[in-house]
Amino acid sequence: MFISRYDNSKIAIWWRSLDKLILFLSLSLLLIGISLNFLSTSTIPSEKLYESRYILFYKHFFFSVIGLAILLSFSFFDNEKIKKIGLIFFFVFGISLILVHFIGVDVKGSRRWLNLFFFRVQPIEFVKPFLILIIALILNKEKISIKLRFFITIPVILSIIILLLAQPDYGQSLLIITIWMIMIFVSGISLFFITSAGLIILGSMVFVLFLFKEKFFYIFDRLISWSSSLKISYQSEQALNAIMSGGFFGKGIGEGILKEKVPEAHTDYVMSVIAEEYGIILIALIILVLLFLIIRIFISANNSNDIFNKTTLIGLGCLLIVQSYINLGVTINILPSTGMPFPFVSYGGSSIVGSCFIIGIILSITRKQL
Repeated sequence: MFISRYDNSKIAIWWRSLDKLILFLSLSLLLIGISLNFLSTSTIPSEKLYESRYILFYKHFFFSVIGLAILLSFSFFDNEKIKKIGLIFFFVFGISLILVHFIGVDVKGSRRWLNLFFFRVQPIEFVKPFLILIIALILNKEKISIKLRFFITIPVILSIIILLLAQPDYGQSLLIITIWMIMIFVSGISLFFITSAGLIILGSMVFVLFLFKEKFFYIFDRLISWSSSLKISYQSEQALNAIMSGGFFGKGIGEGILKEKVPEAHTDYVMSVIAEEYGIILIALIILVLLFLIIRIFISANNSNDIFNKTTLIGLGCLLIVQSYINLGVTINILPSTGMPFPFVSYGGSSIVGSCFIIGIILSITRKQL
């Protein structure tokens, strides 16, 4: 994109101040996700659900366009505006998370989705980026002591965790606790406070798990299946077989059979579908692009002297990498199944839009001061 150095239009200033590497790497992942959904990952599930190969792709493409618009729009905001907008979006999406409990859609024993006209959305995917913003804002309040800041973040986190446990969604709960602990550690809170708070919250979650065994039976089932050396779940077995059969270069576009055998292949096990048809080489490329993106985000965080910028960037960067690790861990059976999508690549409108919110906020914060 050629823009004269003498051009002082809003677009020109935006382009010169933008972290173009973060934008390029993010758009690369978004395009990879769109391409793979069109060629492979969502075609068979789409046929089974809608008797058309491309309905799921059309939905994925629609949400990708919405996500791209959000990503670019947020990248125009400065720090002060992103803070104000972050507060508004957190409360709006927080209300939608509450509404899930009353008017949400039950799927396989969990109520995590809202029906929105012709689409189904998962509010927690939209809440997570702005929850990180809120935590960073609290940790940036220099007029109050650092310990008090830490204690103020606890009820904020607990409110979201309680809403998630009511669905129930233990995977997202553990993800949020992990990111929160990383952020408060980076802000300078002592390891003693972090460990104590983490153990208390995790202990409470375990207590709730056993207290309401019937509500959380699926978690026990997944844990038993995963931890048993003699028993491996059907999905995990098929996913591992798909990876091994794909080899280095894969079987070829459309030649995979995993998406015909496993219902969640285009979401939870998308990387296995890709490995089977395109080989380990494409998986390595996707992971490499993601790692370059994360490294770039962490470098920006390290170069920042602002607590808000630093904690937000580290929180959002860790959110991307931990989600990816969980998805890959489930794929190769080193973690129990959690339903965690791979950012930008897995099918799912909420996940795509949530990932674009993350990158939009990051681009806003990393803009250079001209």
